[in-house]
Amino acid sequence: MKTIYYGRTSTNDGQTSASQYDDAKKQAVKAKDVHVDEATGGYHVAPMDRAEWRRVMDKLSDGGVLYVRWLDRISRRYDELNLVMQELMRMGVKVICTLNGMTFDGTATNAIDKATRDAVLAFIAAQGEADYLNRKEMQKRGIEVAKAADDGRYVGRSKATDPATVVSWRAEHGASIKATADHFEISTATVKRYCAEIAAKVTT
Repeated sequence: MKTIYYGRTSTNDGQTSASQYDDAKKQAVKAKDVHVDEATGGYHVAPMDRAEWRRVMDKLSDGGVLYVRWLDRISRRYDELNLVMQELMRMGVKVICTLNGMTFDGTATNAIDKATRDAVLAFIAAQGEADYLNRKEMQKRGIEVAKAADDGRYVGRSKATDPATVVSWRAEHGASIKATADHFEISTATVKRYCAEIAAKVTT
């Protein structure tokens, strides 16, 4: 059976595809069947607007197995993810999430199995979009708090020991804890502490 792996990184800054290529290797997917869209947003860029995703859909047109780290690699939008996943199901594709082994089987024929699959998918898609929008709102609020804490002198990377600057930079670039630590040449523990400090201000 044809086996494909799809990955996606959100931004050029702070994220790499290395972990997803490693994930594909663990699933024994051949290198030629690993497709990763680099620096591509899962909320603002539709799947069919991504070159590698189009190749995935072409390869799976007559069924197969698709591995993804999690469904948000395909899309972070509720309606969009539902439509794409239902198309994959109609194509007879089995989608396996390597994060937790959750499987969505397009070869299912039993009505109860299909209904359960579709209900779980709808819930995950809705939760995914809600989590994304909530995170963006918290990032926005974090930046606002950081700017206020910096007395209006927020200009990006000014000093590595300033929590407001570090957290603001991370939020604006969508960077990971490690990428932020590397950027400011500080420890990951320090970045986590700074994030906690700003988060406490946001929620009070």
